[in-house]
Amino acid sequence: MARQVVDFLDTSVFVEILDVPFMNDHRAEIVAEMQDRLSQGVRFVLPTATIVETGNHVFQVKAGTARGRCAQIFQRMLEKTASGEAPWVLHERQWSGEFLAALSAGGRTGMSLAEHAVRQQLGTGDLSIVAERDLYASRTQATVRIWTREATMDTWATLG
Repeated sequence: MARQVVDFLDTSVFVEILDVPFMNDHRAEIVAEMQDRLSQGVRFVLPTATIVETGNHVFQVKAGTARGRCAQIFQRMLEKTASGEAPWVLHERQWSGEFLAALSAGGRTGMSLAEHAVRQQLGTGDLSIVAERDLYASRTQATVRIWTREATMDTWATLG
């Protein structure tokens, strides 16, 4: 029996799905890839940082009409996530001492948060996705990855 595959959605993928202006150049490709992964039985998880970062991008859209349309889509996606109608689930977890320690340590990247900052690798949002993925993976037998379009984040997208 094949192991379940779970993909945490990075902001770089989620903004494409939501069609955020100027961040959606690969939307058709991402949506097709999502359908392909779903048909293969991949489960998707929406981490907290992806929600926060995406919300920031939505609210920074310059044109008022486009911002309003995008914010409504974002709100509907959050509502669908909360009601279980989205093609992903929310990773429900608490900000605990365990999570903050994992974030500070840089998850399984081999570099602490401070080292990432000095080397300009992963920011706190990306590191929190890594730490969240690592904690999720420690509680399951699934193969847990991060689906990202960012080269630096992709370095740590798959557990080694």
